[in-house]
Amino acid sequence: MKLKTHALALICLAGAHAGAANAQSTVTLYGLISVGIAWSPNQSGHHTWQALSGQNQSPRWGLRGTEDLGGGNSAVFTLENGFNPYNGSASQSGRLFGRQAYVGLSSQRWGTLTAGRQYDAVVDYLGPNTAWSWLGSVGDSDNTFNNIRIQNSLKYVTPNIKGFKATALYGFSNAPGGFSNNRAFSFGASYDFGGLNWNIAYAQYDSPYSSTNQPGAVDNDYSASYLIFTHSAADPKAYASRQKIFGTGGFYTAGSAIFGAMYSNVNYDYLDATHLTLNNFNVSARYYVRPWLLLGAAYVFTRGVYDHPREIPMWHELNLAVVYSLSKRTDLSMLTFMQRAAGDAHHATILGYGSASGNRQLVVTLGIKHKF
Repeated sequence: MKLKTHALALICLAGAHAGAANAQSTVTLYGLISVGIAWSPNQSGHHTWQALSGQNQSPRWGLRGTEDLGGGNSAVFTLENGFNPYNGSASQSGRLFGRQAYVGLSSQRWGTLTAGRQYDAVVDYLGPNTAWSWLGSVGDSDNTFNNIRIQNSLKYVTPNIKGFKATALYGFSNAPGGFSNNRAFSFGASYDFGGLNWNIAYAQYDSPYSSTNQPGAVDNDYSASYLIFTHSAADPKAYASRQKIFGTGGFYTAGSAIFGAMYSNVNYDYLDATHLTLNNFNVSARYYVRPWLLLGAAYVFTRGVYDHPREIPMWHELNLAVVYSLSKRTDLSMLTFMQRAAGDAHHATILGYGSASGNRQLVVTLGIKHKF
């Protein structure tokens, strides 16, 4: 009887210890589903109605985990999939975890180091400006709309030090004897002071769609048709040999209103020896009329300069948003995008939609978004 009592006590103790260990580890399932419809009077010269995946944020689901290692240290991971709710297919060229896939260590004192397929500093620090403009720059030239992820990457993020935080990332080419053949690097910083948040970031992609090393730091993300500047205007087969992005921007919060501004400079060197420089300017405002009703507007201006032949295309875009929250997790929204091409630009091209036959384009969307 005494032996049985001791055995039962050991089993209970082991179970209690396992429970304590499990309590120090967490795995969270999360995601969002966003669908809607879009209408345009001019996509490739036609009136269009279409079912729209990602009407207000791209659909995703993911797993995020942490394990407490003690002393303010932890192991962390994130696996995040993008998908199309209308047909169930995976986004990001069919990848299982095409949005993010990384693992690493985090310290309250020293910061976080992770490895995998990750966002660069431009996305982390300047992306929020684009998110609250409800659409990226023309062709997402500055990657603030997060169309390009960095593979084979190591990423370090400092702890938050009195409102200051910084990030550095390096994506390996993994090419024998080709150190810079499809590599990427990026760094950025952010500072919060009262109602002001300001950011600065830089990213560089070397040979990002290399014909001899496509599985490098930037894979076939770079060949998406809506990224209209990744290849030369003179030769569609001549992709960029180098892309450099610099940007700065932030927000100021005043009560129920939030004002944003951003500038980015993007330089492309193409394999046919031509060059393109783009300057993007973005201002936005959003106001909570009620806690459940958000009104927003943004203006985006892009000016480009091609060196050969010398051309100066320009685009003006105005975006309007009305978001009605049914709950903390579910909202309805109407987003309107209006763009006009000017200068040497002959076609309006709203990001994610077919080009207009002329220099003006309008897209109106209605949709629902649910977070879980």
